[in-house]
Amino acid sequence: MIRAAIVAIAITATPATAESLYLHTGAWSSHFSSHNYNETHDLVALEYSSYMTGYFQNSYGEDSVFAAKRWSWDEGHWKAGISLGAVYGYRSCTKGWSHGERRLCPMISPSLTYTRYPVQPSVLVLGNAIAVSVRTDLNWIFGGAK
Repeated sequence: MIRAAIVAIAITATPATAESLYLHTGAWSSHFSSHNYNETHDLVALEYSSYMTGYFQNSYGEDSVFAAKRWSWDEGHWKAGISLGAVYGYRSCTKGWSHGERRLCPMISPSLTYTRYPVQPSVLVLGNAIAVSVRTDLNWIFGGAK
């Protein structure tokens, strides 16, 4: 169901003259604490005109989905950004693992992406982890070089 929602968003969000459209994948992290966290997150997300939505496996190994707005600044081939939104799938928004029900939590994530090529490495901070992911410029792939 999650994958179907992502595909539906991609189809409806792609006009004939597409603005910025990116696919985010992967996400491998290192946590700032010594707890035994999941550090491979299977991220699949779409970003269209600074709005993002996607799926990932959180640090506790549970499915999570998110939606966010991204603000960014370019400097040469670097793009710094900050994403604000919400994530569903964590059992506690601030205290780590909990036996409670999953909940909707606020999300803030600064990032830095190298944008020279259509496949772009990205580093982001989320909670108590720093992660590396891959952002692919779908406009470049499907529409040719800019």
